[in-house]
Amino acid sequence: MSAALRALLAVAVLVAAGDGFLLWGRTVLDPVDAASARARFLVPAASPAGQGPRPPAGLYRYRTSGRETVDRFAVERAYPHETVRVVSDLGGCRWRETVPLFDQHTETYDFCSGGGDAREVAYATRLVYFFVPGVQRFACDPPGRRLLTGARPGTVLRWRCTAGGSSSDNTTTFVGVETVGGGPSAVRARHLRLTTALAGTSTGGAVRDLWLDADGLVLRERRLVHLVVATSFVGHTSYDERASFELASRTPER
Repeated sequence: MSAALRALLAVAVLVAAGDGFLLWGRTVLDPVDAASARARFLVPAASPAGQGPRPPAGLYRYRTSGRETVDRFAVERAYPHETVRVVSDLGGCRWRETVPLFDQHTETYDFCSGGGDAREVAYATRLVYFFVPGVQRFACDPPGRRLLTGARPGTVLRWRCTAGGSSSDNTTTFVGVETVGGGPSAVRARHLRLTTALAGTSTGGAVRDLWLDADGLVLRERRLVHLVVATSFVGHTSYDERASFELASRTPER
């Protein structure tokens, strides 16, 4: 066998091994249960909570449906039937909502409450595919507003977040006040639609419909996401997500 042929065979073996590793990596999935989420994400309050709307700190359970997909090697992750969210007081005006859909997909949203509303000052997403974590943390200036308190239906707020060379241009629309749930558990909720356009490392966008109680707790969410993500390991990949979340109980677990 010639040296050139041996070299080609060696490259072929490496490529096949690499693809096999990636194919195996697409199946690795670790749901986050309630006990783990409390231990990892519920932050003890550093000082008494400040003024302004915020959900009571603790863990909340959500009835969940949906999935996320990545075009590379046809990755598809169905969401668990139940997911959780953790609200933590960070002291003063600050509080955080953490959404651990899987160990490989965690979102955080940071707020500062005051003046009858909660300003969204930062958010971050951590996604792991093929064992490679991708984390983006955006700082928002001007910030968003969680509730658009006092706004009329149809009111629009535009706000912007940045992370290095990436940007997130956001539009929040107050759709109106609607009823979520039925019977004694029915709640009057503020329905807001958050539209996001991303540029930089990730391009594309998302639409999230949120139904919030007066404290800013998510009672229901519907989301649709399409992104093209640039990575050094697997190149450009298309990410899609479609999911819905329905709060099981407004009483937090601590």
